[in-house]
Amino acid sequence: MKKLLSIALAAIMTVSVFALSVVPAMAADTVNSPTATTAKKNGVSLKVNGKPNNRNVTYRTTTTSTGAEVITFAYESTGTDSASAGEFVGWSQNLTEIGLVEGEDFTIVQNADGTLTVTLVSEKAIAALENGKIEVNAIVKDEPTTASSTATTKKNDSSKSPATGIVSSAVAGSVAVAFAGAAVLAATKKKDAE
Repeated sequence: MKKLLSIALAAIMTVSVFALSVVPAMAADTVNSPTATTAKKNGVSLKVNGKPNNRNVTYRTTTTSTGAEVITFAYESTGTDSASAGEFVGWSQNLTEIGLVEGEDFTIVQNADGTLTVTLVSEKAIAALENGKIEVNAIVKDEPTTASSTATTKKNDSSKSPATGIVSSAVAGSVAVAFAGAAVLAATKKKDAE
């Protein structure tokens, strides 16, 4: 009876240790957000000279009584870097490149104050807005830089992943499995000796 009990305990310990060493490693790849996903407008991709910029380019949307989406874009120079400190030249957008037709799907007006008003009238155009396919680019003429104003670049470490401890738990699990195997081996040898 003692032999059978020792073999059963060794087998249970082996399975338990194996589960403890594998579950954390499996969980790391399958972490999901606890929040529910809801449908929302992805909006417009805002750029300055072709580079993403939500600080200097802003927009507001309104919906008309006919269901059209009216979007007004504005550019404001902050003067903090060469891309946003230069002279504002105008606007470009990708509406025709994504398959929309001016006059049928949208209308576009560059206002005297430098803002840009885009009115999306068709369902196709509104769907492009909701799916985040529309890009609007403020074109800014860069100011010439002087030799004394060259910036130094710092190394970006944001792509490094934090330590998770999975490697140490896998090593500990492997050691525990080895000891459990030794316990099973000792139990079976004891049984053979008797």
